Amino acid sequence: MQAFVLFSSVVCFFISIYFFLIDKKLNTSLVYLCLTSFFIRFYSASLDPFLHTWDEAFHGLVAKNMITNPFIPMLRINPILPYDYTSWCCNHIWLHKQPLFLWQMALSMKIFGVNEIALRLPSVILGAVSPYFIFRIAEIWTRDKMTAFIASILFTFSYYQLELTSGFMSLDHNDFVFTIYITASIWAFCEYINNPTLRWVLLIGFFAGLAILVKWLAGLLVFGGWGLYNILSRVSYKKYLPLLGSCIVAILIMLPWQIYIIKSFPKESAWEYSYNIQHITEALGAVTSKDILYYLKNWEDQYTLLMLPFLILGIYWLLFSFRYEKKISISMLSMVIVVYGFFSIVVFTKMLAFVYIVSPILLIITAIGLNHSITPLLTSKRPFQSNALLASFFILIAIGIFKPIQIRKNHSSQTPYRSESINNARIYKSVNDLVSEGTIIINCKEFEDTKLMFYQGFNAYHWYPGQTQVDSLISAGYKIAAFQSHTNQILPEYILNNSKITIITKELK
Repeated sequence: MQAFVLFSSVVCFFISIYFFLIDKKLNTSLVYLCLTSFFIRFYSASLDPFLHTWDEAFHGLVAKNMITNPFIPMLRINPILPYDYTSWCCNHIWLHKQPLFLWQMALSMKIFGVNEIALRLPSVILGAVSPYFIFRIAEIWTRDKMTAFIASILFTFSYYQLELTSGFMSLDHNDFVFTIYITASIWAFCEYINNPTLRWVLLIGFFAGLAILVKWLAGLLVFGGWGLYNILSRVSYKKYLPLLGSCIVAILIMLPWQIYIIKSFPKESAWEYSYNIQHITEALGAVTSKDILYYLKNWEDQYTLLMLPFLILGIYWLLFSFRYEKKISISMLSMVIVVYGFFSIVVFTKMLAFVYIVSPILLIITAIGLNHSITPLLTSKRPFQSNALLASFFILIAIGIFKPIQIRKNHSSQTPYRSESINNARIYKSVNDLVSEGTIIINCKEFEDTKLMFYQGFNAYHWYPGQTQVDSLISAGYKIAAFQSHTNQILPEYILNNSKITIITKELK
């Protein structure tokens, strides 16, 4: 199936190029480019038949539990053993992320069943419509369809997006969906510039509110760009009323959930709000770098160094050419500068996905540089030769940002991580054949209890309790099963020698 889906994406891409260059049917071309985006993302979503530990398994488990309890976000439904409510990896009520992307995954799994593809499908669908957003942003901004088409290709085949969709990159669907809703708010803002009507005012606020409900307040980014655009336009104070109204729409969308969790889960919500602030003042999580060049040094991981010269060239043309409206260009560039400046200088915790929310703007600027680079080569008066060169150019930039060799390496069956994950997922999916319903399963591989609970209905832990707790659970009538010793986690004698505890001999790697 993977080969067919990948082949379908290639066919749709070629058809999109044909309608753009030869038949001059722009809308049809965009439809096929969106289909390309769907198939290439569905291919990415099907690459790994297991959940990735960081952080897809956690998101997936909470989303699964939301199928039946959409307004009670839970990591572990029935926490039999004591837990720390401040520990987002191992608690009960899970407010570590805003709920919208979890609701989307829950709805998908309710329709298509609890599995990896259904979990990833909302990211696939949102990624499928994104080329249209990018095209319209670029078209309104640059007034150039060629630049807009190139930008849409870059966004469609973006390696980092595809790996977020596959769950391979940490923060996965949360940050990808966040990026798409921010992109949609910027699209609505550009449409408002083009046609300032109430519809676009409402849509800007609507998408910004949805973005906040996915991650948090960086979803308000578009209002900073809009405010600067108004300042540069020297509008009267009355012209700020649409901006204010749009902000109110965003607040009305995001505020009910905040009020609800504060009232329903006071201690958990208070902790999570304070924890969000700690990301600014402390180095938390995977990266503890204070290097303000961290994101620039890791540029290759999100884009490709081959695109960097064209980004610089695009900035040059934006600043020194009269072809592009300066007010829009400065507003867009300001959003990039604010995001990179804030997360590089102010915020101590550094994660690559934090700055990816401005990727649409960076890719459009790169497209400007690419367009100016290819134009001098189109000197032939023969349309066939020019179209052949452009088609080849489109294919090359798609391959360049797609990074197929890196994707193949990431998902190679030869990597220990992949082979171990497939082995363990296979065991977790079949554990109901090994133990009876209602059994508490202990000693899963580290942080993989979330995966077992996603695939099955058991209460699972990636550690084992002390002897007193074990005896207490057995006395209370609980059935216990434990995975045999694995890696550095060796089961103690009071578990191995207890005849009432079932030892699961399937080997976790």
